Amino acid sequence: MNQFLSSPFLRRAGYLLAVLLVILLGWNLRLNAATYLPVDYDEDDYLRAAQEYAAVIRSGDMSGLMDYNYRTEHPPLLKILYGWAIAGDPEVRLIPDRPTTAQPDATLPRPHLIHARTLGAVIGTLVVGIVALINPLAGFALSIHTFNIKYVSQVMLESLPSLTSLLMVLAYLRSKKSPRPAAWLAISAVFLGLTAASKYLYCVIGIAILVDWFLENRKTGKLLNWLTSVLPWGLLSIAIFFAANPYLWPDPINRLSESVFYHAGYASGAEEVQRAGYPFYQSLVHMFFSPYWWWQNGVFAFPYDPFLAIFAILGLKGLWKKERLYVLWMIVALAFLFVWPTKWAQYNIILSVPLALSTAEGFMALIVNPLKAWWVNRKDKAVLAAPQKNDLRRAWPWLVPGLIAFIILTLFPLTFQFGVSLTDFSAASIRDGLQGGLWRAISGGLSGQAPASIPTEFPYRASEVNYIGPINFIPALGYLTLPERDVLVFNVIWMVSSVLMQSALGLGLALLLRQRGVRLRKFWQALFIVPWAIPEMIGALMWWNIFQPNWGWLALAAQQFGENIPFGFFVGWERSTDLRMLIFLIPGLWYGFPFMLMAASAGLKMIPDEVYDAAAIDGANQWQTFLRVTWPLLLPLLLPAIIVRGIFAFNQFYLFQAFYALEATLSTLSYNVFNSGGFHPYGGQFAISSVINVLNILILIGFVILFNRWSKAGQGVTYA
Repeated sequence: MNQFLSSPFLRRAGYLLAVLLVILLGWNLRLNAATYLPVDYDEDDYLRAAQEYAAVIRSGDMSGLMDYNYRTEHPPLLKILYGWAIAGDPEVRLIPDRPTTAQPDATLPRPHLIHARTLGAVIGTLVVGIVALINPLAGFALSIHTFNIKYVSQVMLESLPSLTSLLMVLAYLRSKKSPRPAAWLAISAVFLGLTAASKYLYCVIGIAILVDWFLENRKTGKLLNWLTSVLPWGLLSIAIFFAANPYLWPDPINRLSESVFYHAGYASGAEEVQRAGYPFYQSLVHMFFSPYWWWQNGVFAFPYDPFLAIFAILGLKGLWKKERLYVLWMIVALAFLFVWPTKWAQYNIILSVPLALSTAEGFMALIVNPLKAWWVNRKDKAVLAAPQKNDLRRAWPWLVPGLIAFIILTLFPLTFQFGVSLTDFSAASIRDGLQGGLWRAISGGLSGQAPASIPTEFPYRASEVNYIGPINFIPALGYLTLPERDVLVFNVIWMVSSVLMQSALGLGLALLLRQRGVRLRKFWQALFIVPWAIPEMIGALMWWNIFQPNWGWLALAAQQFGENIPFGFFVGWERSTDLRMLIFLIPGLWYGFPFMLMAASAGLKMIPDEVYDAAAIDGANQWQTFLRVTWPLLLPLLLPAIIVRGIFAFNQFYLFQAFYALEATLSTLSYNVFNSGGFHPYGGQFAISSVINVLNILILIGFVILFNRWSKAGQGVTYA
């Protein structure tokens, strides 16, 4: 029986069954979205193009394909397929030409809309099925990814290039293992050409292939072969692109240049792009957002996307070991999206496939593999843990005081915060809350004596505190990841950027002050530590006096001497999302680097001089000494300081409060939602403030655990 259960046939059958179930799930979710999603931007444009192509197909004169390409900024291949999908429907009026700033046209002909959407859903399901064949868990992640569901199930241009780009990558990967690589490279070039004929953006995946191709040939010392192979690969893809783009045939050069250069003008001058004002990292915001929060009408069951993105980040290392091309795919695509001025949400579909594959690796690394290891080693751990029980009994008298302090000062406030987050406690019910209503609601709800009441409006205005359960958490998470606010992503990017800059400057100054011949070393250390000695609120107000948009020192200097003064480009920073981040980083760097300077200076003193003598004997230069000796020995000593600075940066409050950035970090948002007398429209919502605090704590705990696991900071050092 055991042999039968472990037979290759049964494993393959189970694998195929899992793939089939994933395909059915993906198809059901995409068909449901195609049926019930409201009309979105651009759908009227591409459906109009499909109507024009449908008329050509009905006429039987295919030469007409050369005459039409509504919205010429995008190639016509998928628009032609949409035309084929609706060609059998009764002909209706042509959808009117509307400006790009117009709202979505809700009067689109329903049969045309559904049939075109269904074609996109079919293609999107094919992508899910192919990914499931690679990894069923990754296919499952892609099948429930709400951003992918939405944009491949609407009349958009994402479904076909998602398919062709994936096939391009798979053909290239097959060429690396096949005895006939030229044939598979030719197939890869064909799909690259079809990808370009579907949507230009997805061609950047070809750059990832080129990078992987180059790395592979450099490892084998065959760079000349790489150059001679890339040229025919590229030429074939260009030929396929023109062959699949009949609109270019009559006038290839002029029509192609008109199509390509439209994007540059649109990205820099379109009213809707300027009005959106998205920051350079907007693609990360979309990665952690879900359309569930746009339409909570049953189309999407749950906002899976942020959780999938977290697992994807954790799985990058494992995915790189298995197949680095998928990670290169993500890196190249994200780099392009960072640079490209247009930041529409549908562009993130280019990341869907590698994101799903990385999600599967992250889930295995964080959940499945630890559970497997625990199950296998559970008996051995039980044996090893037996003698430790006696040690624990001896330690109890010494642990009890600290445990009591931990319960009173940490565990009880956290538990209380969580309890408040399960209610509708607000400024309107503060009298009842202070008179025992808060404890009544929390204890009654958690004990099951008081059923959860569903609030009918927000902000909460009930005069009595009610237990409502955990329904606050999902809307709060949606608010934190909303593309228009990007609180959570900004908070993480701020923490990473500020800590990296503080660490780099602090370490650089510590190394500089350690050099022989530096005079007044103690004086310079004392001078550099001054920003850290100034109360943070005072320092924040000082920087606010410099950068205040109307009467700050910089604004007054620009008014007096013109904007060509040094740092004059900062004038008007409040109108630019990217300059806004830079303005915040300047005082953040000023305030935080002294701590890293002191930590690095202390760490450098702990490194034995003998290792430097050995490096000098071996002939290492300064850079080699730093890279091979100083940095590996210093890093374990710096990691605790980096963790501390990361926690402080994530919870940065005074700086953003002084700059009136009421939603810059979770800490500032929590305070301003709590403060009933402030400027935030949701002020006085104490329960929502508690929800944000709980999420803040959970995120920080996760960051610390993952950082410790990645860096091995908890292992300590033996030379300090």
